[in-house]
Amino acid sequence: MKTYFMTHWNGAETYFEKNLKSTYYFCLAFFGIMIILNTLLFLNDPGLSQSYFKELQSLFNQKEFLNSTGVELWFGIFFNNVIASGISILLGMIPFLFLPMFSLASNAIVIGLIGAVYQTNGFGWFVFLVGILPHGIIEIPALILGVTLGVNICFKLVKAILKRSIKGELKQAFIGCLRIYVLWVIPLFFVAAFIETFLTPILFNVVLPA
Repeated sequence: MKTYFMTHWNGAETYFEKNLKSTYYFCLAFFGIMIILNTLLFLNDPGLSQSYFKELQSLFNQKEFLNSTGVELWFGIFFNNVIASGISILLGMIPFLFLPMFSLASNAIVIGLIGAVYQTNGFGWFVFLVGILPHGIIEIPALILGVTLGVNICFKLVKAILKRSIKGELKQAFIGCLRIYVLWVIPLFFVAAFIETFLTPILFNVVLPA
């Protein structure tokens, strides 16, 4: 069993190093830039940010698992992230459009919006970071990795359609991405959801102004 696991783990590492590393860092840079730009945009128009924030709250209120607590909330967050990331990867199977990047952009917009609202409401950057970083430091890399897998699959499909891929390249991409999703992305979301459920609220309440 250990040998079987290590075979797939090493396969995931090898595929990431050879095929995904540069794409991952590109997606990371894109995500960071989008957060900064959207934060500045919403800070420049508090009325717009408050309006969008109310819509965001309405969307969150529709997710029933967010009204739960404890283990139920933990697994609700976990499965929500796993499904969202899986959909992002599947979108990569639509060639030429690179749709997973839109998923990454939408998450950056949400973070930028929340950050701007915290500033305009007087909470400050520190409270915002405490509310997002404890779990975000794990969840965000997992999110970006999932998008990277989708982008990679899309790229390999485009190469195959244009007959510029080598034999077995697309199959190798599917196997490599599946390994990384199962062995890396899902466990990272599991840990991040645990922290978001049990640790982040405690830290957030400590620093939240009375």
